[in-house]
Amino acid sequence: MSLHGGTWRVHSSAVDDIELITEALTWLAGEDSVIDVKSGKSALGAPQMTLVARLSRKDALKSLGRIGIGSLGKLLEEGLDARIDDEKVLHLRISISELVRGNARLCENDGDPVVKGRFKLEAYPGDDVVALATNLICELRG
Repeated sequence: MSLHGGTWRVHSSAVDDIELITEALTWLAGEDSVIDVKSGKSALGAPQMTLVARLSRKDALKSLGRIGIGSLGKLLEEGLDARIDDEKVLHLRISISELVRGNARLCENDGDPVVKGRFKLEAYPGDDVVALATNLICELRG
């Protein structure tokens, strides 16, 4: 089981420490990753920055492997079917406050700022996508 690639995306406001978030995102995505930073405005007009790390197949696997064992176990306990969409993309949300401390943990509160992860699963017609994703997470746990 493998991935076609992935992305990590962060939306931050003007008061956030962009350098700290970029450093944490670089660790999560991999030291060789390129982080695109775009300035813009939120729906309400406030200044906002969007940071995006695009990952190749190999880097996406390594990046998922940086997620804590406890969070990977929680994914397996909850089941992955609710996190996989019709396009065979696995969706994850990592807590920014934990990430800047060096911990890649799933976000547990809906209101907390997050890093959004999207990982395109390598699946073909007839494949059980949830089973493939479950096997991938099991392999990452070791």
